[in-house]
Amino acid sequence: MKWKAIKAFISKELKLTLRSKESVFWIIAWPLIWLLFSAYIFIPPGTNRPMTLDVGVVNYDVNSTSPVNGTLFVTILKEVEYRGSKLFNVKEYFNETAMIEDIRSGKLDGGFVIPENFGKDLVLGQAKIAVYIGARDIQSGQINEAILRGFIEGMNRETSLRKINESLKYMELYALQYLPENLTIPMLENKSWIEFMRIWMLGIALPINASFIDVKPKIFTTREAILGWLTLGAFGMTLLYSGLMAGSLMAVEEKEKGTLKRLLASPATSTDMLIGKTIANLIILGLTAVIIILVGLGCGAKILWNPTSLEHWLIPFLLILVSIFVIGLGMLLSLVVRTVKGASGISVSLGLMLAFLAGIWFPKWMSPPWLRVLGDLFPATWATDAMRSIMVYELPLTEVLPDVIKVLIATIVTYALGVLAYKRVLRKYAEL
Repeated sequence: MKWKAIKAFISKELKLTLRSKESVFWIIAWPLIWLLFSAYIFIPPGTNRPMTLDVGVVNYDVNSTSPVNGTLFVTILKEVEYRGSKLFNVKEYFNETAMIEDIRSGKLDGGFVIPENFGKDLVLGQAKIAVYIGARDIQSGQINEAILRGFIEGMNRETSLRKINESLKYMELYALQYLPENLTIPMLENKSWIEFMRIWMLGIALPINASFIDVKPKIFTTREAILGWLTLGAFGMTLLYSGLMAGSLMAVEEKEKGTLKRLLASPATSTDMLIGKTIANLIILGLTAVIIILVGLGCGAKILWNPTSLEHWLIPFLLILVSIFVIGLGMLLSLVVRTVKGASGISVSLGLMLAFLAGIWFPKWMSPPWLRVLGDLFPATWATDAMRSIMVYELPLTEVLPDVIKVLIATIVTYALGVLAYKRVLRKYAEL
């Protein structure tokens, strides 16, 4: 093994790869396209802000003299906000049929029909209202329903609390004069009767007063952090098919160019060529990682990687291991490919499929159960799970070490088998 020969192979591979338009597209351009799609289509700016729905309103309670009426309800719809964003763009209709047609045609996300005497019924008892839910696509229907139901639930809660407070005022003014003085309720720590009524009525209006506490991992809380995870996903996807391509092309590319026999006849050995090509491809993948990360940062991504944490240094180590693993897998693939075109095609196709299998781009739970079983047997999945455990769930080293060891063993075994396959392919080509 001669370092001078290895350096020559490294230089040769880097020049040939960077001069190839097809290689540059698949290694650099394609993952950047995916990343840009994610940044501005799948996770567009403003993702953290609530959606604003276009809704229609037909108000039949417009002439009500009640202090609470349909007109006030429409005003609330126009002004209600959540986290600083308006919930609704309101369009008023005089014709219920016209509003429903606009909802069905996708011009509106939903609509309200406020009946006559709505305000009077709301003050004295129970008011009715019709809420129409539209959908402009498959996903928006569920989102629209959740927002409209949430708004009505919020209105119910606020209205109930106001009605309770008003009722208690009248009780204090009139009902207490008919009750014995200093009447207390022993079951409620001798609270007064009026305090008991307040608790009782609140329990009817809001039987469960839930506090929702957000403890989601930091990576899922902002668009920037999510983009940071997807930036690594874009590189992971590239790593799979580029590594497969690099391994499968090691011998067949030299054969098609007619340079293999000359290389084998030179002082450089097949081992020099193998090491040189492996290092060159690791350098190319490293360069790709830098470019993808820079573009991701340019799109606003925040990569939650802490250089002061020992666990976080496992992430680049795992990426290097997976790179060597897929190169070894590609060398095994070279046993069945015969041409550069065939090797490139099968490597890209298989690499993209494996990216889904490993949960690199989309979560594994989105796959059918049988596919998840296959994914759990794939070493790249172990690496992905280990990186997710570190970056998302912030698990300690002891928790992720078993997966790291499994990836290391799988890499050594696969690369060793790949070397044997590479040697066999070289011998076969040399005999032709």
